[in-house]
Amino acid sequence: MIEICGVLIHAKPGFSEGVQTELLLMPGVEVHEATDDNRLVVTVERVGEASLADSLSAFNSIPNVLSATLIYEHAEEI
Repeated sequence: MIEICGVLIHAKPGFSEGVQTELLLMPGVEVHEATDDNRLVVTVERVGEASLADSLSAFNSIPNVLSATLIYEHAEEI
């Protein structure tokens, strides 16, 4: 199965670059936009890997992340 998710991540003020660095170390994660108000627009693509809940938990465990909110999800068999 392939799963593609869009996630909005809100970082503490002044920490969005560090959060972005941590996100980019995660497999299948891309950061598409970083706004002036410390929000990051992220996609994550998983192929037969950890669940969406695991990904959101991992995002929320990054230091200085205030929230990670699922915006979009698509999954299909390959």
